[in-house]
Amino acid sequence: MPLKMNLNLSCRSMNSIGQLRRIRLVAILPVLVAAIINTGYQYQLISPSSAETALPDISDILSRGLISVIPVFAIALLSASVWERIFAEKRDRPFDNGVIYTALLVTMLMPPNAEFFHIVFGMSFAMVFAHGIFGGEGRSFLSPALVAVAVMQITFPGSLSSDGLWQNLNGYAGSRYFQIYHQQGGLTDISWWDAFIGTTQGLLGTTSVLAISLAAAILIYNRVASWRLICGQVMGLMIMAIICDYLFEGILDVAWYWQPVLGSFAFATVFIAADPSASASTNTGRWIQGVLAGALIVLLRMLNPAHADSVIPVLLLVSMLAPLIDHIVVWFNIRKRVSGHV
Repeated sequence: MPLKMNLNLSCRSMNSIGQLRRIRLVAILPVLVAAIINTGYQYQLISPSSAETALPDISDILSRGLISVIPVFAIALLSASVWERIFAEKRDRPFDNGVIYTALLVTMLMPPNAEFFHIVFGMSFAMVFAHGIFGGEGRSFLSPALVAVAVMQITFPGSLSSDGLWQNLNGYAGSRYFQIYHQQGGLTDISWWDAFIGTTQGLLGTTSVLAISLAAAILIYNRVASWRLICGQVMGLMIMAIICDYLFEGILDVAWYWQPVLGSFAFATVFIAADPSASASTNTGRWIQGVLAGALIVLLRMLNPAHADSVIPVLLLVSMLAPLIDHIVVWFNIRKRVSGHV
């Protein structure tokens, strides 16, 4: 009888993991489609033939976008799969299909012409030190995708923050916006609506806040992502941006309403920060982690030109602090209950 119960629990656990992975893949699908369309559209804008036609052909946009996205995803998936296969064979466990989702996350945080060696290096480091040695998906306190991108940003500074593809276009919506802000005072020709819809330049999956919002609704509805953590991060970003606008008027010229639609904030908040395995487990801890992350992102964006976007290093820091935040919250709750019974 105990053996039968263990088998049932094991089957139920495997089914829940499979369902979780399917929901994540469905949620990231709108972002992937938006990335393909926008990347192809941006290529058409700088194409010599684009001046001859008023509207670019949709087939050309899709083909150009697929040509940009597929190689990056293939290299990320191949690198992750090799290391996952090695760890699976050494530890005599099944191959973890979650590497597909991890490869997609890393792809969406890459520029269209990312160096393949950079992807291989970052994915290899993450799959070994943030995934494999902990036993696989859900057992690490850090997101492998977050670690992969952070390693690439640290090891190859400047390679991901500014993509030469966009240099011939007016206006910048990605992290280049913040670099130009530090150099020229925030000059840009883009509109807020363009940045929200996703017809601007940037990393592959970070430009369309509209598609990311749809993904967030799917994840929150299915209870895959914590709405408290997402709302807390948005609140922290907006509150700190408003405070900076008030205290540093004339010095910090990036308006508070621009902060959520620029850089990789929206994508990283929904897909990286809200990862259950890399975030706080208590409800109070999620609020604290979210507000802390949002506030720190604004401070680094405004005061540290070396990290134009600042999202990845901040999320790496707060992810490492998540266990400590939970520990403090639980300690306070215990003290409160004990004092109430005295």
